[in-house]
Amino acid sequence: MAFGGKSGLDALLHRPEQESFWTRFRRSPVTVLARYIYDSRAVAETNARNVNRVRVVCISDTHNTRPVLPDGDILIHAGDLTQSGTRQELDEQISWLDSQPHRYKVVIAGNHELCLDSRFPAPRCNEDDPVSWKSLIYLQNSSTTLSFGHGRRLMVFGSPYTPKHGNWAFQYPRTNTAVWEEIGIPEDTDILITHGPPKAHLDLGRMGCLYLLSRLWKMRRRPVLHVFGHVHGGYGKEVVLWDAFQQAYESAMDCRSRWFNLARLAWLRLVRLLTGWSWDGQQRTVMVNAAAVGGVRDEKRREAICVDI
Repeated sequence: MAFGGKSGLDALLHRPEQESFWTRFRRSPVTVLARYIYDSRAVAETNARNVNRVRVVCISDTHNTRPVLPDGDILIHAGDLTQSGTRQELDEQISWLDSQPHRYKVVIAGNHELCLDSRFPAPRCNEDDPVSWKSLIYLQNSSTTLSFGHGRRLMVFGSPYTPKHGNWAFQYPRTNTAVWEEIGIPEDTDILITHGPPKAHLDLGRMGCLYLLSRLWKMRRRPVLHVFGHVHGGYGKEVVLWDAFQQAYESAMDCRSRWFNLARLAWLRLVRLLTGWSWDGQQRTVMVNAAAVGGVRDEKRREAICVDI
């Protein structure tokens, strides 16, 4: 795939949300019904009110645009600041983000940031002229700890890597099942930033990474917040509970005994409704796909998504 062009997979990744229910149902009835049942449970973002709440402003995939950003304590950009991946584009986006008033500004790269991937030679990458991130905290398979007083600290981990398609930056082979173990998301991560989504969550149902999802399941303590983008059509916010109901949903979306897991999902939902079981007390993660552009030709403009943690 040529730089700046779009392959068929690119078009799918950036597909808008204009398909009707019946179009999606005819193509894949199990996944559409599974999503409908899964969305029927309303879950609060937090278990309890926190008097020391931190407001996180989430954006991604700005692709040289500069949306108006609300105020907050942390500004997170989950990659694809640029369109063509040039150093000039990156410097201009850094200057824009640097001018924002947020106390902390944390940034990762995306697959469009060719100038940050050492696999791409100069003039896209120039080791003799390092990037000045100014007030931004740049993470590349690394962590930072943010302090807010009163003993409140948040560990943030960021990674730009996504499954390979075409000749873009920060990609891993789709056959590398251990990639997220190799990247090494720390167990004490409070906020996880990845450029791409995990499978079945804000990813148009099937474009996320199964191995990222698997890594999240293996963590003893999951992140409170997971911010990503990459799949423009998946823009939105979702509260995830790590339970049997979610497992059934993800299995139905991943072609593993789809009809069986759809029936299991419906049964678990019915049991919850009949018994009045509460979701309170369960570990949860707020997932945010913060893609700022969308539509067939990226003509849509979306607002940043704010989360209080």
